[in-house]
Formats: sequence, C-alpha cells, structure tokens
Amino acid sequence: MGTNLEQVIEKLRKSEERYHKMIAEVEDYAIILLDVDGIIQNWNRGAEKIKQYKEAEIVGKHFSTFYLPEDIENNLPETLLGLARENGRAAQEGWRKRKDGTRFWGSITITALHDDDGVVIGYSKVTRDLTERKIAEDQQNQVTEQLRALNTELSLSEQRYHQMIAEVQDYAIIFLDPSGNIVNWNTGAQVIKGYSSEIIGTNFNVFYTPEDRKRKLPETLLEHAKTHGKANHEGWRVRKNGSTFWGNTVITALHNKSGELIGFSKVTRDLTEKKMAEDRLVAYANELEIRNRELEQFAYVTSHDLQEPLRKIRTFTEIIQKNAGDSAVVSRYFEKINRAAERMTNLIKSVLNYSRLSRDNAGFVDVDLNEIMVQVQADFELLIAEKNATVHVGKLPVIQGDYQQLEQLFSNLVSNALKFTDSDPVIQIQSKFVNQEQIVGGPDHLPEERYVEILVADNGIGFEPKYADLIFTMFQRLQDTQDYAGTGIGLALCKKIIENHRGFITATSEQGKGANFYVYFPYKAQS
Repeated sequence: MGTNLEQVIEKLRKSEERYHKMIAEVEDYAIILLDVDGIIQNWNRGAEKIKQYKEAEIVGKHFSTFYLPEDIENNLPETLLGLARENGRAAQEGWRKRKDGTRFWGSITITALHDDDGVVIGYSKVTRDLTERKIAEDQQNQVTEQLRALNTELSLSEQRYHQMIAEVQDYAIIFLDPSGNIVNWNTGAQVIKGYSSEIIGTNFNVFYTPEDRKRKLPETLLEHAKTHGKANHEGWRVRKNGSTFWGNTVITALHNKSGELIGFSKVTRDLTEKKMAEDRLVAYANELEIRNRELEQFAYVTSHDLQEPLRKIRTFTEIIQKNAGDSAVVSRYFEKINRAAERMTNLIKSVLNYSRLSRDNAGFVDVDLNEIMVQVQADFELLIAEKNATVHVGKLPVIQGDYQQLEQLFSNLVSNALKFTDSDPVIQIQSKFVNQEQIVGGPDHLPEERYVEILVADNGIGFEPKYADLIFTMFQRLQDTQDYAGTGIGLALCKKIIENHRGFITATSEQGKGANFYVYFPYKAQS
C-alpha cells in the first residue's frame, strides 16, 4: 500500500517538474503568474530576456511596471485584468517598456485562473516581443493577421499549472515525450484539433498531412528542435474529422537539470483565416497582373488593329475623291471601303466578347460536354458538309462550368480546326482523367490533384512549335489574313474561358502536320 502511494507521489512530482521545465525554458515568450491584484508571483527565462528584469528584482511588483505612462493614466492594466476576470481572458497588443526604458511591441494574453469553485485566484500573462514584425508591417503598410505568441506558465502549484494550461483555448499546447508521443493536452488543442483524451499516447505525426508524413516532416521538426532548441513551421495540419487548417507551430526542446532531453512543448495556433486572406491577396495580385496584360492587348488593338481598317477607309476615300467621275473606280473602292468597315465591325465585336467574359464562377452548374458538342456540330452542319469534314467525338464528362462560355469554347476550337485545314478536315475530340504528375507542358504549380484532359486534334496546316504560346495572344495571327479569315481573337477567347474555369490550355503541332489542343479542367468526383 505504501509503495503504491510513493509511486503516485513520485509520478505527481515528475509531472510538476515537466510543467516547470516547459515554462522555464521557453525564451520566446514572457510567461508571468499574477495574483488577483496584478502583483507578479512568478517569472520565466523569456520574461527576463524580453523585459530585462531579473526574477529577484521584479517578483512582488505590479505588472503595470511594463506599461507606458499614458497607458497607466488610462488605466489599461486594470482594464485588462477586469476584462480577463469578466470574460476569462483579455488579449491586447501595444508598446511596452523594458527595464532600460526602451520600448518593444508586445502581444499579451491575460487568462484568469480559477479554483475548483470558479473563484478567480490569479492570472497568467503571456507576452511575445513582436517589435520586428511591427516595424516591418508599419514600413510596408501591409494588413496581416497579427501573430501573438503564447506559451503557458505554470506556477509552483501543480493545480495552477494544470488550470493555466486547461483554460487557454486559442492555442493548442501539447507536451511530447522524446519520441514525439503526446503526454499532455490542453483545451485549446481539443478545440483546434478536434481530439479529446483519446489522443494521449498517440504520436503527434497524426496531425500532419499524408504528404508531410511521407517526407518525414514531423521527425525533421523534432530533430531540429533537439539540435537547435526549437523549431518553427507553418503548414496545413489535419483535424480528427479529416479537415485541414493552417497551423503556426513552435516546438521547444525541454531538458532536466542535467541537460538531458525530457520531451518537447508544442504550441500551435490556427491561422487559417490569415492564410486564406494572404491567398486572396495573392489571387488578387495575379488577377491585377492578368488585367494589366489584357489592357496592354487592348491598347495594341486600339493603336494597330482597329486603326488599320480606318487607314484603308481614309485611303480609299481619297482615291474616290480624286476619281469621282470614274464610276468603275468609285464602285471598286466603295466595295473595298465596305470590306474594311466590316473588318472593323468584326474586330470591335470580338473585343467586346472578350471583355464581357466573367471570371465569376459563383453561377457554375453541371454541364454535359456531350450536349455542348451536339449543339456545336449542329451550328457548323453546313460548313462541315461544305468542307467534307469528319468530326469524331468520344464520350465526354460532365463538369462544373458556365454553359454559354463552354459552348463558345468548343465552337471556337472546332471553327479553328475547320478554318485552318486545306481539304477534307478530320477533327477528333476525346477525353480522359489525369493526375497532376501526368500533365506535360502545364503551369509550374497546379492547384488541383486531378484534371479532365480534353484533346481537340485536327489534320490542318499546323504551326511551328515555337509559336505554341503566341497563338493564344489576342490578334497574334501566324497565317496571312488573305488566305484565312478571322479576327485573331478566337484562341485568346478560348484561353480566357478556360482560365475562368480554373483550368488551362496547351497546344502542340508541326508545320503541315495538324495541331493538338489540350484543354484541362479541374475535376472532383461527384459526391
């Protein structure tokens, strides 16, 4: 009986020692324990590093020592304690002062600690020095989610340490053994990761994606923390239900008095909203870049393509004026004026069609591409018969998209194949599903894992491989306009429609050997 009691006491002692080490060795956070009046009771290495006070000279003083005169005048320290007492916690960022009078930008979280009866018995105060980030944000005028770092302070009492860990919900705070197995777990970890006590004893790699586990990222982070004291990382993490969140993680190696590794503290913050905001900012920047390129193309149209028929009309008008008495000359050049005017009208209509294409995919519906091709073949029925063309269409999938835009896409591709074939066109359209790694010639970074590949192949005049990208630029035509009619915007329209559908298009060809157009749409299996 006595032996069992001694084992329990020893187990409690070691548990308390681990918590002490977890607080004492964290240097990136000032972790302070306050009594109910805000008097400092406990002080860790991080607090000494950030605020410059030794524990002996600061314990027993009011925590308002770190606040600027104007903050004290406005009763900010008392206000924060009041908020924490009323709401359970209070978070704030602002300028604080060190022992030598210099200022630093501190991110603080004050959490009220309660006894078993729910009475406030003190506060934990966690501060992170974010001066460099603050300066960088001010200089760059960027709006970013402010990273406030928090680690947990444990008092001499195991009860207080447990409560300090248990009541923090904004951070997942986990204690790992030297092998990375979970030994302790707070409420914040349960809130963020979705597990309850069943996670104890499981290796922490369960939170990582299959890709990260395959490349041994969890083991790499532990090894880095073991070697360098800590490891920082941001990336996608996995909850219990399989959903993912963007986590900012700090892993700190913990040691006993002999300097031996006894485990790791792992603090994780869910920054999914920040990540999504950054991604939206990147997407917006990319959208602006695309729009700028389009504006440049429109400027080219205005300065060149649209002015070319105007120059012809002006020249033909001058000829008519000089030969007003010659009816044959007048008739011939009036016909040329009509053709130039018709050319300009077609150019203007093409530019309008291009500019009206919307990138908004909110109204996407299920579109059966087989129905699209039936309609396209019906539209070109007379031209197909006239050119003695053959169109082979394989089984096509149903995808999410805009019906009108997709009909325009395949109409332009078929029209292109019919137009640039001298005799007896043969057009083949087929599809298959491909994984990201199977795609050749696509963008460097593909956002989706799986795509629908649709091949539109013809036996036409083709083009030299070096022009594979140029053909999708507005009004960039490789053939003589006298031999092949058109405005030079068809393939540019195709490219924009496919980009609206979060896909892309590539082409391969050789001069005189036909062309292959590969259209890729992101694909997700129907649920």
